[in-house]
Amino acid sequence: MEYRSFPDERSDEFDAFMRYAFSPAEGPYDPEAADDHDTIAETRGLFDADDPVAVCAHHSFALRIRGDDREVAGLSAVASPPEHRRQGNVGRMLRESLTEYRERGVHVSALWPFEYPFYADYGWATASRYRHLAAPPDQLGFVDNLIATAGDAAGSFRPLDEGDHAAVKPVLAAMADRYDLTMDWTEEWWRERALQGWKTDPFVYGWERDGELRGICAYSFDDDPDDADDTVMRVTDAAVADDEAWFQLLRFFRNHDSQVAEVRIRAPPDAPLLDLVEDPRAVDCEVRTGPMVRLVDVAAALEALDPDPAVEAAFSLSVSDPLVDWNDRPYRVAVADGAVSVEPWEDGESDGTGSDAADAAVDVGTLSQLYVGYNSVDEAVRAGGLGVDSATADDLRALFPPRTTHFREGF
Repeated sequence: MEYRSFPDERSDEFDAFMRYAFSPAEGPYDPEAADDHDTIAETRGLFDADDPVAVCAHHSFALRIRGDDREVAGLSAVASPPEHRRQGNVGRMLRESLTEYRERGVHVSALWPFEYPFYADYGWATASRYRHLAAPPDQLGFVDNLIATAGDAAGSFRPLDEGDHAAVKPVLAAMADRYDLTMDWTEEWWRERALQGWKTDPFVYGWERDGELRGICAYSFDDDPDDADDTVMRVTDAAVADDEAWFQLLRFFRNHDSQVAEVRIRAPPDAPLLDLVEDPRAVDCEVRTGPMVRLVDVAAALEALDPDPAVEAAFSLSVSDPLVDWNDRPYRVAVADGAVSVEPWEDGESDGTGSDAADAAVDVGTLSQLYVGYNSVDEAVRAGGLGVDSATADDLRALFPPRTTHFREGF
């Protein structure tokens, strides 16, 4: 078996893999009927001679993690045809992907799972939540009492296009100040991903005041599967500089009341709505889990952190990793002067106190959640992914304070 780039001249073959894996109800892939959207991902395959037995795609982007925009490898389009399934091919391709990321110096991998337990078995773990809100448009009328709806103070809404990349950057910066795992969109991402959809391009609008963009939303329309006579507005992304911009976007959605029976919004995890509407029972509010993350190289990832200079700690940490052996081992970790140092700790070697047992034991998925701030130390202990003594627990709390995470982008 050989892991390598999927040849450009065989892109129709890769697309056929995607159709069978993710849209089989549409029937066999027909290159003559395919759309002309290009992918900005790098495609890979696991080949048996010249026969691909599994495929995937890699995206490169930066996410805000603990105060810094850090390079992350996005894994997507993982698929294997039925004749090659349950033979270990996907696991090997995931291992090869992590090897590639490690060689590139990327410390974190992210993906949207088709099934959470499947990727959890390989070491990925949930990294963010979001609110799924569904409401009749008239229930959003409460915003008229909170914000300006006329005059200069109300600002204006306008469609956004390829030339607006520079205008959206301050909105993303404000989001990153509120939510870790906010992506720093490149111009290519804005053009090829934010403005384009997989099958149907979304409408993309912004709210601005005094010439400054302060809110962005992407949405589409379709028939309600539960009632063919009703149309639904599906808001797949909402990025705002502050709560006022959020309420202005809600006003924009409300103004579609002549077209839709319901607005469904993928919203930030703390987006205010439910306690403000006239009839809370008319609104559905669900907390849903988002993408998963995983540390690629534990030692390198920890050493890339910039902790508070006041944090001083020294402990041993045993990490279990089901996929790659370079992480599956104990370490000595020292934190001082705003830096982290990590050294391998050989099995059976004393930690200096006469003990050969690590101060803390953690699986790589749980450690990944602590790293990005999704879970606290106490939550990790309660969930069973972290075993730790009380003194080391305090050290870990200082090193990994929880953050509010919100990873919005699909890929």
